[in-house]
Amino acid sequence: MKKLLALLLCAAAVLSLLAGCTAASGELKAEKPAEWKKPTGEKIDNATEDYVVVAESDTYKLWYYEPRFSIKLENKVTGVVMESTVSDEKDDGTANKSWTGYMKSGIVIFAIIDTTNTYQVDMNTAKNTIETYKIENGICACISFEKYGFSLAVEVKLEGDELVVRVPDGSIVESKEKNYISTLSLFPMLGYSYLGEKNGYMLIPDGNGALIYLEDKEGRYSSGFSRLIYGKDYGFEQTDNSSYLWDRYATVTSPNNVMAPIFGMAHTDCGQAYLAIVESGDERCSIECQPNGVMINYNRCFARFLLRDIFVQPLNNSNSGTVKTVESDRMHADLQVRYCLLSGDEANYSGMANAYREYLLKNELVKQADTSYHTRVDLLGSDREEFLLGTTAVTMTTVDNAAEIFSQLRQAGVENVLSVYKGWQKGGLYALPISGYKADSTIGGTAALTGLIKDQAAQGYDVYLYNDALLVNDATTAFTFDVMKMVNKRTFKMESREQVYDLFYYLLPSKADASLQKLVKEMAADGVSNLAVAGLSDTLFSYSSKGSYYSRTDTLAAFAKALAAAGENTSMILESPNAYLWQHTDAFLDMPLGSSDYLYVDQDIPFLSMVLKGIVPMYSQYVNFEANKTENFLQMVESGIYPSFYLTWEASSGLLYTNSSDLYSLEFETYRDTVVEYDAALRALAQQTDGAHIIRHDNLAAGVVKVTYDNGVEIYINYTERDYTADGVSVAALSYKVGE
Repeated sequence: MKKLLALLLCAAAVLSLLAGCTAASGELKAEKPAEWKKPTGEKIDNATEDYVVVAESDTYKLWYYEPRFSIKLENKVTGVVMESTVSDEKDDGTANKSWTGYMKSGIVIFAIIDTTNTYQVDMNTAKNTIETYKIENGICACISFEKYGFSLAVEVKLEGDELVVRVPDGSIVESKEKNYISTLSLFPMLGYSYLGEKNGYMLIPDGNGALIYLEDKEGRYSSGFSRLIYGKDYGFEQTDNSSYLWDRYATVTSPNNVMAPIFGMAHTDCGQAYLAIVESGDERCSIECQPNGVMINYNRCFARFLLRDIFVQPLNNSNSGTVKTVESDRMHADLQVRYCLLSGDEANYSGMANAYREYLLKNELVKQADTSYHTRVDLLGSDREEFLLGTTAVTMTTVDNAAEIFSQLRQAGVENVLSVYKGWQKGGLYALPISGYKADSTIGGTAALTGLIKDQAAQGYDVYLYNDALLVNDATTAFTFDVMKMVNKRTFKMESREQVYDLFYYLLPSKADASLQKLVKEMAADGVSNLAVAGLSDTLFSYSSKGSYYSRTDTLAAFAKALAAAGENTSMILESPNAYLWQHTDAFLDMPLGSSDYLYVDQDIPFLSMVLKGIVPMYSQYVNFEANKTENFLQMVESGIYPSFYLTWEASSGLLYTNSSDLYSLEFETYRDTVVEYDAALRALAQQTDGAHIIRHDNLAAGVVKVTYDNGVEIYINYTERDYTADGVSVAALSYKVGE
């Protein structure tokens, strides 16, 4: 019998290995951009001249100065000019030769030489040749840096009220051995200002949105905002650099991911601004917004593209020796930034939000969803705790419990609920990946779960099944060769520091896709189509598989394809989705209400809410974990975000010895009245704004804001402890009012 069992296990391992090989060979490679050809025709040569006009629209003139590869944007109506390089630098001792070269160059490259040194390459400190050709609506500059063996072309076009800057992938050449382009920044000083000489701010895509004022910072900060779009690349980083209390509890909250590839600059005193959208190459691009005093006394914001990175390669399996290694190939994508130019009353963050909304709709990067009001009431089904030689179920909310919760809410007047059921699968919340539609018997089983979903749908309550489609639990999965390996070919590991399950992996994109489609197919067979997806929605990484390297470009393409396919057969909602996935979701889960609270941030604004309100319903992070519930409620009023609760039927003390031990204050009995109160107040407000867009957000005084919708509704929010009157409307302390 033992021999037979051994043979069966061996056969299973071989079959799984073959399946793994098939999956690896089936990994998706993103298509490379189209071939680029050097332009021909009329050249521009102003090597000894000043700026010349190279393009013009109804509103703007585009000026160009070849030696610096520098541009100016002139508003023909107001005469206001925005420059891309510093022309009147102040001799205040903050800028050395390198920084002076940086400020006077329209393109800045950091080069990797022999993997150990990096050098700044710009138009002023590095010998170069440049040929500029006229193209439709602009110019194409072909730039070569002979010493480093680098050459590339940059197209600059003026399209109406938009400036488009593009580096075609095929134009980038690295011709010298061991000389590589690491990062490339386009017009890093565009719209700069010196100390506090201008009024205005920079928009950063942190959380829902935040502003850094252009005022004199008096040298208080040594760094500014520098974050990779769509979060860290765990193909290069093994773990977060977090600190822990008692080696278990994180003492610092992780900052928000950058979900949208945008940034902005506004000069409010002269009525000129821009919203920049990274249209291509965003998957390996960081947003840089540096206030004055950070190295130099100039405010500047820009996109920095990462073409190649350096990683640490272990020399053996014991990791006893390492060597620094440069990526074998650079990122292959056109690098493109679109600047939406704004003036007059639109030269502010409200105008930026309006411009971004129009851009998303025009390019079908977001779809119109049902935005009718629902209160989100998520439920935790079951988790596990250690028991003898294994684990045992800790059941928190059964199917019958869920039905009772919904019944009580309905009787209390809560008309519509969106509920994400977590921990429904066989084995509980951390039995990952979910391989099929099979509910845990402790919550009632598959048939009972199917019945709950269908019964509630008939009564206006939508129950979604939660699936982290990326995570693999080491303790519940027998074979781990389908998991993601970092670029150094070492398996990426996530250590949870929890009591039961402490090691997790990421699935290969192809395996995540296969697992997701299998679940969708089995759900459809039972007539179930509501699915909430996490993992794939907010994570992006480079990886290696079977000797091949896959970039974040490949992963982005694979995740987008997987979710698009799943969305064809489900009503799918995504958790904290990155912008390239917004077109695939029917709702936005866990929208932040604020920012990461960086010291240099001067004001939080509901920027993404202003963009998406009236298009996609947005749901907050969980209310029951918020310390200041009054402020949290007013933020939802201000942003148009709907509330979210995470609840259980049983007391949260039952989770003490599970991986969910950090969850507290979950019991439905405790929060029933709060859910009903939030629903009544926010539903009444939502009925007045349903389908409308936020077109204006104004700060009336410290702690008092006014939100204006395109249907004419005006909402005043008072965060202060004193009553306030504006526009003839009196707003009580710590309250809000809809203007008549």
